[in-house]
Amino acid sequence: MLIDLTAPMAKYGETPDITHMDLYHTGWKAPMKSLVTRCAVLDLSGGTECPVPEDLPGMNLPGPGWSVILRTGWEQFRGTMQYAQSPSIDMRLLERLLEKGVCLILVDSPGVVGGAAGPEHNEVDRRLAEAGAFAVENLVGVSALPVASPFTLYCFPISMTALNSAPCRIVADVNQDKAEAIA
Repeated sequence: MLIDLTAPMAKYGETPDITHMDLYHTGWKAPMKSLVTRCAVLDLSGGTECPVPEDLPGMNLPGPGWSVILRTGWEQFRGTMQYAQSPSIDMRLLERLLEKGVCLILVDSPGVVGGAAGPEHNEVDRRLAEAGAFAVENLVGVSALPVASPFTLYCFPISMTALNSAPCRIVADVNQDKAEAIA
């Protein structure tokens, strides 16, 4: 079963509320290794204080080349002023994911750190890129994804000249057989 995680552009308008990949240190092109990956969901919507993958029940540990979707539950505020004020993901968790070799860190909010803008937001995006990982922000429909089972994630960024981000279509294939086939 395919699940489209892309925010509708007509409903939510232009950047920064569209689903996009932040690009730094790449010549403004998305890395090819991030186009089709195994993916796991970390459910942070319960307000858990800085979980690491090993602490989350039922979590299949991500490995090199995997993607991880951080389910914050913040999608519920899309279209409101509160949406841009999303909480930051703890840097210890982000560093742990980088240590594991994760190539994409996706989130259902405007950013992994600092909402949709600001120097801290941009600095973390750069830190991820330097480690070979990239942030993908503004996912929708994340609550439909399985937490306990890995799946195949397709990320289709559209490279645009002179921008530090690329609009993306993100599709999850939660058919277990296909997820295991690309391992």
